[in-house]
Amino acid sequence: MFIVIIGSGRTGSLLAGNLSRSGHEIVVVEKRTASFTLLPVDFSGFQIKGDAMENDVLKEAGIKSADLAIVTTGNDQVNYLVTQMAKENFDVPRILVRTIDPAVEDMYKNEDRVEIFSQISLLAENIISKIDREGMKLE
Repeated sequence: MFIVIIGSGRTGSLLAGNLSRSGHEIVVVEKRTASFTLLPVDFSGFQIKGDAMENDVLKEAGIKSADLAIVTTGNDQVNYLVTQMAKENFDVPRILVRTIDPAVEDMYKNEDRVEIFSQISLLAENIISKIDREGMKLE
């Protein structure tokens, strides 16, 4: 699968390394060169330095041919804009997007082809699930 990952911070770099090791073709787009150092040494994909909010940068990354885009920057507004660009300008069939503030989840309601991952919501759900599985009482 051809995957374009926007953001090479901790989340994007971890995903890029794991997906690359699994045999996927990966392109990572990041505007800060220093963030590429977070990619694992065995990362076999490509790195594009540039601002993903610019169509030309996304074109250079080959997003029009992507099977999947994963948007992982640390800025909810940037993530939303890039998600809309990937969907509307490049017709990416599936987009996974990281959200930081659970309040922005509403911005993605009724978005086809887009799935959100709120780190705070996921963490809270995992903790509650663990409590429920282990039969702990919340008082």
